[in-house]
Amino acid sequence: MTSNITLQINTDIPSRPEVLIKVTEALRAEDPDLESICQSIKDDVALFAAVIATVNTAYFGLKQPVNSIERAVSLLGLQRTFNIIQIAALRNSLSTTGSMERFWDTATEVARISAALSEEFSQIDSDQAYLLGMLHDCGIPLMMIAHPDYRDFLTTLNGCSLTEIHQQEIEKYGYSHYQLGAQLAEKWCLDESIVTAIARQSDYLAALNEPADDDETMRLNLCLLLVAKDISDAYRHYWRIPQQQDPLIEFKPVLAFLGISDFDYMDLKEDLVSKLNE
Repeated sequence: MTSNITLQINTDIPSRPEVLIKVTEALRAEDPDLESICQSIKDDVALFAAVIATVNTAYFGLKQPVNSIERAVSLLGLQRTFNIIQIAALRNSLSTTGSMERFWDTATEVARISAALSEEFSQIDSDQAYLLGMLHDCGIPLMMIAHPDYRDFLTTLNGCSLTEIHQQEIEKYGYSHYQLGAQLAEKWCLDESIVTAIARQSDYLAALNEPADDDETMRLNLCLLLVAKDISDAYRHYWRIPQQQDPLIEFKPVLAFLGISDFDYMDLKEDLVSKLNE
């Protein structure tokens, strides 16, 4: 792994709630006990409510409202339901930062775009792309918890590239929200490719220039995330920098890695922005 991930940051990171640990252990069984998994979720009222609310969003396209975890699992499958549980549990754990609706709205937007983009690439799992999109900036709420001045500091980063944001955060706090987010994802036992992609947002160019190896899936996910953030920014919902003048990302290497021409990307971007406007 890169030094971005192995760096141990002396900041409190919330532990996985007991219900998530129980569900994780149950899923590792050769024949998962669905009844036990569903009961564990229902025993946590806040998590139960969050999961049901998430399942009933337009993204999942269910024709009828879902009111039970059992129904959600039967319709979505165990893995997708588990991803929803992780997101809901993390969001609950970071709720001490106060109102973060704009942050989570934008994270959801990036996640939906990432999942939509993944349909163009058979190597990418749409649920993993969605999970990465939701959690790519999960270090930001943690920075706000650790540093009371961080929310104001964010406003000084308007117009900065991802690399510049990383560097300025390190200069001020000793670590960046990318590193902190990766450490949280690692502690919560998320897939290694997601942990690495969160960490490497700030040095994506170096990641793309490395020799092809086992991180190929991570790099594809990272590229889709960067594209999703650009499309979200075009829709003017990318929460930190709503009126960006210059691109945050050097796109030619990203598009080249994905095998997309500039013209094809313009069409794809226009199509997705139109869908977001619907």
